[in-house]
Amino acid sequence: MTKKPTDIDPSILPPMRLTPLAASFLKLAESVDGAINNRDYDSTINYTTCTIDQLDIQQLLMVLLDTRAYSYAMQGQMDLAIADTHKMMSYPSMLPNGYLRKADILKMYGKLQEAIQAYNDGLMKTSPEEEKNKPFILQLKNGLKEARIQNKEPVDFISKLPSSIVNNNIMPHLQQSTKQVSLKVSRVWRNKILNHRDTWKNLVVDDKNQETLRVFNIIPSMEYNIEQLSVITGSSTISTNTDIQQELLNTATVPIAFWQTRQTLTVLDLDFGANTSLIKLADLVMTCTNLTKLSFTTTQSLDQLVGNFSVIGLHGALSDIQIKAKLITGQDIEPMLQQCHQIRRLVMNTCDETIFDVITRQGDSLEILGYNPNYDITELQTKSNRKNRKGLQKLYTNNGGTYISAKKILPLLYKNRTTLTTLHAMIASVTEKELWELYSTYPDFELGKIKSLRFWSKPGIQQFMLRAIRNTTTLEIFIGAYLTNGEELVTTLKGLPILSEFSWGYINDIESRPSLFHLFEHYRLFSMTNNTQQPTLRYVNLHNSDAISDDLLLKVTTVKTFHKLRLGSLKNISSNGFNRMISKLDDQLTWLWVEKMDIITDNIIAALGNLKKLNYLKLISLKNVTNQGIYGLLDTVNSSILTKLVIDHCPNITKSCIATAKQRIKVVKHIY
Repeated sequence: MTKKPTDIDPSILPPMRLTPLAASFLKLAESVDGAINNRDYDSTINYTTCTIDQLDIQQLLMVLLDTRAYSYAMQGQMDLAIADTHKMMSYPSMLPNGYLRKADILKMYGKLQEAIQAYNDGLMKTSPEEEKNKPFILQLKNGLKEARIQNKEPVDFISKLPSSIVNNNIMPHLQQSTKQVSLKVSRVWRNKILNHRDTWKNLVVDDKNQETLRVFNIIPSMEYNIEQLSVITGSSTISTNTDIQQELLNTATVPIAFWQTRQTLTVLDLDFGANTSLIKLADLVMTCTNLTKLSFTTTQSLDQLVGNFSVIGLHGALSDIQIKAKLITGQDIEPMLQQCHQIRRLVMNTCDETIFDVITRQGDSLEILGYNPNYDITELQTKSNRKNRKGLQKLYTNNGGTYISAKKILPLLYKNRTTLTTLHAMIASVTEKELWELYSTYPDFELGKIKSLRFWSKPGIQQFMLRAIRNTTTLEIFIGAYLTNGEELVTTLKGLPILSEFSWGYINDIESRPSLFHLFEHYRLFSMTNNTQQPTLRYVNLHNSDAISDDLLLKVTTVKTFHKLRLGSLKNISSNGFNRMISKLDDQLTWLWVEKMDIITDNIIAALGNLKKLNYLKLISLKNVTNQGIYGLLDTVNSSILTKLVIDHCPNITKSCIATAKQRIKVVKHIY
């Protein structure tokens, strides 16, 4: 039976009551007020004098302190409650009351050893000679006996503590796995856990975990405040019906659970493996009317799970969808885009090029698009008003793997050329004839608002993309792979505002080296101006490039503004060249990432400790670095400056060395 708010838990010492004192005082107040109103000053003096002589001020204070201590304890503020009991003990007349309340509070919080001590102290300091103390002595003895018994047995906190403390101070800190197991402890535990609305706000269900299935199966019989739900299953034992609403109301299936949570569920993460019969995407969207974010993973083709979107009507809440399937086509996603007209973020893995035609026609609400990305895609940051939609702002494709046909992706890029701020696209090369056809079809293709651009510099595409950015004033991050024409690249970049980040890889043509020299010389000259209003190059990433030599790396160090450097798989860099670079950057570099470079040895790692401003260091797949190099680094580095060290797949660095590093550096991450 649920307690009323006014009920007192019988397992807790009830507070003293003000009512007896208040009743006599109110009667006096009425008599005094009446005498004053009648100007009967003799009676007024008699009433007040009698009350002054008889009123026990300490009794009133004791009742107030005891009541407040009880209330603090019920709120979970044990320290404040104990402080009030100590105030009671400071008055000789309240001493037994104070010890009794203190011991009871400690017992309630499971501090049984301290409670036993408080009961004993109360018995020692309460005089048995005084008649008024006998009831308190009896209570202290009984409490001591109970505390000693409980101290020998496990304490059931959930049953003993008030519901407010369980709900506010315990439940929010329990893991889902703990709450699942706790459902089986007792009826009291089950009721308290199930009746706490926020307990299942974020729920993960896995058909390989019987405890999560136990929770999932009781959703239809309870009203839960589920906002985020993740379902992982490969089972095909549960099915849905085309007439989803009728089925939901009478069958204990997964759809019933979605129906029960439809008002609160806003985030849903589903991994159905090879299952194609559990539930369809259209059914989910129709049922969960407040769903804003949906992640759906399957090992089957999406066409087997889409369902019939034409019967669901427009969905006004869903704004973020992430799908991973065996195959996703434009035909699969078109009905979804038509009915879910508020989608602002769409990320798809294992899709084909037909999706670009559909998105060009139907994706007017999209702001972020991911096409087979093999890296994390930015999340939606703010709410958006449909009237203020700006068009597609960020487009990410795969980085490596299959190239995208220029003819397929360019209609979408052209449509959103004035809104794109981020474009990471792996577009296939085009012939000279195809390039001129692109110029003819898209004569005014310019990326006027682009801030971050990544493309693979294949024949024809480099020329087309560089032309698209030649007049931009917003480009800050430039990332590329391969290099068809180094001089053309440098000429374009020298005509733009200074980049803040420059990353390039797979430059294997040695003839490109002079062009890169000219680019970094250009940045060096800008870095010497000390103009704080001008943008500055801060980050350089060079990798997998035969064109990068010792001399070119030394030229990079002459750019005085950059302080973050990433180097990887550079075969033409020598140990001496790397050491010269480090010595030039000793008071400049704050962030360093080194990956797959055999010339990096223990001596070089130890020398990194001389970098005066280095606060982040990441070492990946360095087979010639051993414990000795890390120990040398630790001996020289200022651990108040270098606060994070990441060691990733360095085979000759042991766990004992990592343990030593963790004693010196604030954050050490070891991946092996």
